[in-house]
Amino acid sequence: MTQSLLKNKKLSTYTLVLFGIVFLILGCQHQKLDLPVIPEDSEQAPRAQYIQLNRKFDSASGYDFKQPADIYYGIDNFLYVADTDNNRIVMLDIGGTIQGYSQPIPHPEAITQNDSLQLLIINKTNKIYRIDLFRHNHIINQAPVEIVHEQATQPNKKYTGISVFQGFRYYVTVIDESVNPVQSQIYSFSAVNAWQGPLPLYTSGTGLFSALLPTSIISVREQYRDISARENTLAFIFTQTGFWEPANLFNYYKVQYITTTIFEGQEVLIPRTDLTGSPEEDYLYYYDKFYNPEDIALDYAGNMFVVDAGPPEDKLQETGKEPGFYRFGPTGLQLQAVVGYGSGDYQFKNPKGIAVSPSTELQIVYVADTGNNRILQFRLSTDL
Repeated sequence: MTQSLLKNKKLSTYTLVLFGIVFLILGCQHQKLDLPVIPEDSEQAPRAQYIQLNRKFDSASGYDFKQPADIYYGIDNFLYVADTDNNRIVMLDIGGTIQGYSQPIPHPEAITQNDSLQLLIINKTNKIYRIDLFRHNHIINQAPVEIVHEQATQPNKKYTGISVFQGFRYYVTVIDESVNPVQSQIYSFSAVNAWQGPLPLYTSGTGLFSALLPTSIISVREQYRDISARENTLAFIFTQTGFWEPANLFNYYKVQYITTTIFEGQEVLIPRTDLTGSPEEDYLYYYDKFYNPEDIALDYAGNMFVVDAGPPEDKLQETGKEPGFYRFGPTGLQLQAVVGYGSGDYQFKNPKGIAVSPSTELQIVYVADTGNNRILQFRLSTDL
């Protein structure tokens, strides 16, 4: 698929065909999709659980994070934290030793990295920022913060998530709450930061292939980077709040996996519909699985890690939901979960970011526990 796909003269045909595929799957934009019942998943959840590591990246350990909203495991094997209320990006090694701080960025919310080791950052405005680490020998405090895109004619647009695909191009999740119903979209950008237009997802829809207040996005490239040419895929996964109160709109699929198919020799996007099974509550697509998923990460094995911010404290009992993170296998089966509200061990308060070391061997899960101003680490253990 070339960079001109979204703007060449074949757009109308492409969009009509794609919408036709989606209509066959969904039936109607504003109806809940009845997913097919498939045989019980052959993927067996191992007898394993996550153990929280003793070292926390918190004030007691000398860190001074303020509302960290994202954490990203870079292709350069460094960790990058969007230290939101400190207006900076913090660079750490994988053990948590601070390597430096970026120059100021107003309230950064999400981070990604391209194959030139440039960080791309959004902050719930209509701007995209860049930090070119390669050009400045990975000394982050010496690298200027540049605005590489600003949608000046659309000041009410808010970019909420960002992820690189095909090495240098990237997706951005977008919301505009100044209109009713809310506009929710996913934009595509070229390698030179040129806006290519929105992807043809439904706006304010209630089923698959529709966006309603998206909160994050991750390219499936993150599963394959450094190990396979398949990282060139256009496929991605996004999370969303999925509820727009003024119009009482609710999307049942708060985490959506958008895969691809080949049509007339080109790769086009379609929703993946098979991340379900029996019992349905054990799968990614269960309608009541999440309250407010904020971020997602992938590892080399295709496991999906979702962090859920959970409800406000006064709605914990009413909703029966708690903040934390979930691990799903490649078929959508839930394997583990660590949830709980509070500030102690195995507890979270409004967590918004998650990252994992890509290899499954001695894998570490990092969670940006936003409301507790800390980063927590977890490792899978079979010692039960």
